Amino acid sequence: MKQEMLAADAALRLPHFIVVGAMKCGTTTLYRLLANHPDIDMSRDKEPDFFLKKRNFDKGLEWYSDQFSGEGSVRGEASPNYSKCHIFRGVPERIAQLTPDVRLIYIVRDPVVRAESHIRHNVIMGNLEVGLDEFVAQEDYRHVLDTSRYALQLEAYLEHFPAEAILVVDFDELTQDPQRVMPRIHAHIGVADREISIAGVQNDSGQLARVPAPILRLAQTPQGRAVARRIGRGFRDRLRSALAKGTSRKPPPLPEELRARLRADLTPDAARFRELTGQTFPTWSL
Repeated sequence: MKQEMLAADAALRLPHFIVVGAMKCGTTTLYRLLANHPDIDMSRDKEPDFFLKKRNFDKGLEWYSDQFSGEGSVRGEASPNYSKCHIFRGVPERIAQLTPDVRLIYIVRDPVVRAESHIRHNVIMGNLEVGLDEFVAQEDYRHVLDTSRYALQLEAYLEHFPAEAILVVDFDELTQDPQRVMPRIHAHIGVADREISIAGVQNDSGQLARVPAPILRLAQTPQGRAVARRIGRGFRDRLRSALAKGTSRKPPPLPEELRARLRADLTPDAARFRELTGQTFPTWSL
């Protein structure tokens, strides 16, 4: 498969930049900001997940190329699963092999806040099968931790890309002062700067909390994902809006013991991440 892909037609549309994550860190907000730029051709699906062997990699470069319209001078996509290297192995290596000159954007937020949001998302989606007090003993807790271990994820990319190819963006800075942050992003991906507007954070969780849980579980099955890939994101957004008529499922407050455990478990990686990036992340809780 690798050899066939590398021998593919050079005219195929491949991304010039990729937002590689992280989950629950504003990738939807950034995707929509970038999609509004006249020179940027964002992928039809916000999360094509092409470089995931378990998902769409074996569909080939032609499938990936069809994610882009070809109307913009610079193409990009955003798949938060690309910064879950502890689950989806080999992603940085595949990206480097097939798009060696691609520019990467890694958007992050307070690791504890991200983990808390991840846990609440699991509750909303009906994926948390144990009580929060028992959660730390489960494999899913390790998954939540590793997704918030930004140094762990970044080092996987630094094995295949130079540091200057990766722009790290703080979610808090983006949402609080987008006019200061977006010029850095525009320069990194090679498009002209332009004034942007941001109408709050684009968060899908509130709407998902009103979609009936059985429908959400069906959407997460291989059959559900296959159907979703055949329709555009715009139609999926409208369908979800139409289905979001039920009572909102409100996750219970996280026990303070769980918050303390998250802080203790994530502090070493946060220190390492500051060393790697040279950024202080002053609003973070650890």
